[in-house]
Order: sequence, then structure tokens, then C-alpha cells
Amino acid sequence: MNNWEVVHKWWMPFAWLAAACALTIPYAIYEQLELVTVPGVDLGVAYGSEWVARDKYLETIVPYLFGLVAGVWLLDGDGSTRWAAFWALCAAIARIAVPLWIVTVPDITGPTGQHYIDWGTLRPLLWFADFQMAMLGVMMWALFGHFVGSSRGLHFGHEAAY
Repeated sequence: MNNWEVVHKWWMPFAWLAAACALTIPYAIYEQLELVTVPGVDLGVAYGSEWVARDKYLETIVPYLFGLVAGVWLLDGDGSTRWAAFWALCAAIARIAVPLWIVTVPDITGPTGQHYIDWGTLRPLLWFADFQMAMLGVMMWALFGHFVGSSRGLHFGHEAAY
């Protein structure tokens, strides 16, 4: 087996996405722990003691773009690998879109024109969404593997022994 043949396996886009999640989510959370919080009264809001600049939060999720590399396998010659790349790319896009949607909808504009998000409220939601999006990629990998395996005649069920 050629060393480069493993790159053309159907599961590689999902493996890339899983590795990207495993590396970038802890990094993003580490960076988010360093975000500077602003009390709500400084922003003219009657509630919330932990507001952070939305742009600073968005900087912490830039590494999530590495998941989009799964789309490279769309160029592969094998149909199952291309389909796997399509679904992994969809999961990578969702992984970026969900936090963008979560922080864009409820933001407020501060006195300087900077947008802020209620970090105390959104942090658990964002971290849980990160976990869910990573698990979505893993579930898609398992589901796709089931269908690829059954279409290629691989059966792992119990068969009667005669």
C-alpha cells in the first residue's frame, strides 16, 4: 500500500474535521477565558456583569476555519470520498455558522459603536454548541460509514454459524 493511498480513503474528510475540532475547540475556550469583560452598567444596560466585545469573541473562533479543509477531498476521484467531503464540509460550515448566529442575534451596541455580547449568558450556550457541532461531525462519520460499509458488502452483523 502506497503511503499516500490513505489520503484517498472515504473517512479522511471526517477524520480531518474531527481532528480540527479536537484541536481548535480547546484552543478557542482557552482564548475565551482571557476575554476582557465589561459590566453592563458601563454599556448602559441594566443587567449582566460580563459583557465582551463580539469581535474579540469572533477572533477566538477563527481557527474553526481549518475544518473547511475537509472540502479539499471534493477533488478526489472516488465518489464515496467526494460525498464524505461534502457532508464533512457541511458540518464544518455549520460549526462556524452556529456560533456566528448565536452571537449576532442578541448583541448590543456600546457607546463607542462596538458590539457586545452577554458573555455570562452566552458562554455556556456557545461551549455546548461547540460540543454539539463536533459531535454532529462524528455522528455523520458513523452514519456515512454505515452506508458506505453496507454498499460495499461489509456486514458486521451476526450470522449463523453452520
